[in-house]
Amino acid sequence: MTISERPLCRGMVLLCLMTAMAGVAGQEDEPTAPLAHPADFAFEQGRWEDAIEGYRELLAEYPEDRLSLLRIAQAERELGRHDAALETLEAARAAEAPEAMIEVERALNLAALGRHDAALEALEIADHVGTRAREVLEQRPELDPLRRDPRFERIVRNVRARVHPCAGLPEASQFDFWLGRWEVRGVDGTLIGYDTITKRDGGCSILEQWERVSGSTGTSLSFFVPSRGQWRHVWTGSGGTVVDLTGELRDSGEMHMEGTLEYVDPEQVVAFRATWTPLADGRVRQRMEQFDLVAQGWVVWFDGVFRRIGGQEPSSRQ
Repeated sequence: MTISERPLCRGMVLLCLMTAMAGVAGQEDEPTAPLAHPADFAFEQGRWEDAIEGYRELLAEYPEDRLSLLRIAQAERELGRHDAALETLEAARAAEAPEAMIEVERALNLAALGRHDAALEALEIADHVGTRAREVLEQRPELDPLRRDPRFERIVRNVRARVHPCAGLPEASQFDFWLGRWEVRGVDGTLIGYDTITKRDGGCSILEQWERVSGSTGTSLSFFVPSRGQWRHVWTGSGGTVVDLTGELRDSGEMHMEGTLEYVDPEQVVAFRATWTPLADGRVRQRMEQFDLVAQGWVVWFDGVFRRIGGQEPSSRQ
């Protein structure tokens, strides 16, 4: 039995099945099984003694439940019972609980006991087997004495790269010149609106939130597609427009993409292209053109100059 397969109905499998079927049939007045065991609620609420008791009850019924052993060890650590937690973790190891989780927990307890070398060794094992516990490594106070150790710094770098691989992908930063909070004006100086461009999802995507002074809005998502070696830019606007572009950073430093512009009303799809040009003074010019089927040529759809509000520098926060 895997961790995700731990029974929540505790021997009430038939009732669980009947309840699920009743829900599908729309019989909402039938009793529903709990979505979590009381031990889980106690753990989430920081009621550590109640959590330990509840998980021990679960183990009595389901001895193969590895998650309960890990949760007991975590609760014991929170109560400062570090030696007991280490013993419980060995029981979890014997039950074949995930090694990475065991070693990270061991490191927290060993560090709290002042056994810093042993804690680092446990973290190195966790790193070797692929731990993704970035927040634990970055935030847990027990690990503060280890933070300046080169071994700890290397482990943190490895985990960050594992959790957020785009942060280490050079191409994923090609569009960073567009990050920031912007005032957008037409080439004639007329204020058009305001745009907020932020890096999201561990550096894998760039989110645009557009507000035109006239009241219309729009949102776009841009991301690098490694298998194609190209960027993709997808926009939806409150005026009923959908833009879908792909392209790449040119040697000139411009981001150029081409694709389609779709109007919801009237329903129409036309060829579309866009260029983002970083200017020497830190501003960015965005020029978009659609293909006019009547004139059989390209016409300007949008042409604006972005100026960072308050002179803010680009942010690469993820």
